[in-house]
Formats: sequence, structure tokens, C-alpha cells
Amino acid sequence: MMNTSDSFSPEKRLNEFNGLLLSRARDLSYYSPYSFLRTISHERLSRETFTEPLIGSVASGRSSLSAEFRAGKTTWFVWRDLPWDSDYFRRRVVRIELIISDHEDADAVAGAVNRFLGRFTSPGDYVSMTVPCEDLLLLRGLAGTGFRLVETRLNYYFTGFESAQSPLLPVRMAVADDIPVLRDVAMRMRNRFDRVHADPAFTEEEADSYLGTFAEQSVRGFADMVAVPDLPGVKPFGFLAAGNPERIMDLNIAKLVLAAVDNSEHRGWMFHLLGGIIRELKMKNTDILTTITQASNKPAIRTWEKAGFLLGFVTHVYSYSNK
Repeated sequence: MMNTSDSFSPEKRLNEFNGLLLSRARDLSYYSPYSFLRTISHERLSRETFTEPLIGSVASGRSSLSAEFRAGKTTWFVWRDLPWDSDYFRRRVVRIELIISDHEDADAVAGAVNRFLGRFTSPGDYVSMTVPCEDLLLLRGLAGTGFRLVETRLNYYFTGFESAQSPLLPVRMAVADDIPVLRDVAMRMRNRFDRVHADPAFTEEEADSYLGTFAEQSVRGFADMVAVPDLPGVKPFGFLAAGNPERIMDLNIAKLVLAAVDNSEHRGWMFHLLGGIIRELKMKNTDILTTITQASNKPAIRTWEKAGFLLGFVTHVYSYSNK
């Protein structure tokens, strides 16, 4: 879908957007989820993992493209509705994939964002977006809008599969019978810095329930593997979920999905669960494992770095709630 706030045809604006995106491909490499890959050129990273998929998403109708045009300055928005999240939270949930301008005026960006929100959101709508820390123009522009910063994310990656050892303590993969206790762990061991808990658009109860549902669905197939402690006579008191590796730019890349551990009686288990996941992924010939955590989550940071993860890049999560 193509929407404009000026008199130019949708086709002309679509071509203009594609041209701008391709001309900025190298500079937009920091929008790639694999920008930490130092041996791959910025142009290829951007083209294969960000700009071309984004253009394809708009062309197929999976994403919408909007243009805000004023005083010779154009700001573009690529966005999509999220049906599962909308059904779950009983409100329309939208994710902005990209905001890009053909100018360097932060005030003009702020005005365009506010006009976009006025045109495309209704009372009750929730909008989120993730912005790389390198996109200074957008970060300055968002300061003059209704968006609020809810999370600063550290994006880590791990490449040490060849030397990885088996976990020191026994770990197994979760089964359906584990769902009730794992759901409870996810809800009780809340992380007040994660995206839903840190966002005042959601109540604590909504955020807890969302994480519990996420844990349940991970066991049911949203994740490809969910590691839990395997202690005789002890119900699982934590879990770590991950996906199978995908072939991306000649590399097998997997990612961690969700984690929660109750350390009240058994300490240090996140590290052992991570060892179990790494063991499984090593058998699947994984080259790289990625994960995210909040800049404020020092225990998680210590665990990832102890295991050999390296910091790849930093992003900021913003949200807007039309309530």
C-alpha cells in the first residue's frame, strides 16, 4: 500500500523511495541485523539483509509505504500491522520498519512523524520501532514526537562453536508437560527492563501474561528448542529457547529467543542452559548465535560475555501509545 500527503502519483513516489533507499544502501548497513559481520561489505550486508527485503515487502503488500511531504522535504515510512500481537493485546499493534528522509532537518522529521501518527493511528493503537544508535537524525527527530524510549538493546553474537564444551550440569529439551511450570517461571521472574515491562503502555499484569504466553508458545513450536535443567526429582525452574540456524550470506546463523530462570534455590543455571543450547546448535553446524539483552541487564550481560559472546551493535526501542 502506498500513501502520500502530496499530489504526486503513488507510482512516482514508490520509484522515488526505491531510488533513495538504494542510493543510501551502504549507509543503511547499520539497519542490518547482521551488521556485526566485519568480513562482509557494507553494501552487500545492506542489500541482501535489509534494503532488498524491505523493497520486496512493500512490493508484495506485506508492508505499507507512506510519504510525508512538506516544503520540498520528504520523509518516508515503511510499516506493517502485527495481527498476532493485535489479537493478543486487543488493540491494533503496528511496527515501523524504517523512517528515512531525503534531508537532514530533524525538526522536519519530527513534524513528519507527528503527521504520520495523526493520519494512520486511532485511539487505542500502539506503534513501536527499533532504531540503530547510529541513526542520529531520526533519534533527534523522535525527541519532538509522541514516541518514548522504552529499551536500549545490546545485540550480541557468538562464534566459538569449535571450542565449545558440553554443559557442566545436565540439560534436556522441554516437552509439553513442562509448559505450566515454565509459564509460571516466565511470569514470576519478570525483567522490569524488557520491552513490555518497561513500557507504561502495558500494565504489569499484561506484561507478565505476555511473557508467560511467549514461553508456552516457544515450547509448542515458536522456538525450535527450549533447554531446561535436568535434575532428578526437580521441576524445571528455568528455560532458554532458541531457533535453528538459517543460511544467511553463506553462514548458518541461529538466535536465542527467550530466557527466564528462578535462581532462588539453584544459582548460575542460565550459563548451563546456554551451554546446552550451544551443544545442540553445534550439532547443527551453526556458525553464529545471536542474542539481545537490555543495557541495564547486568546479570545477562555477564552471562553472555562469560560464555564468549561479543557485542555486535546497539539499538533503541521506541513506542507510541494512542490512548
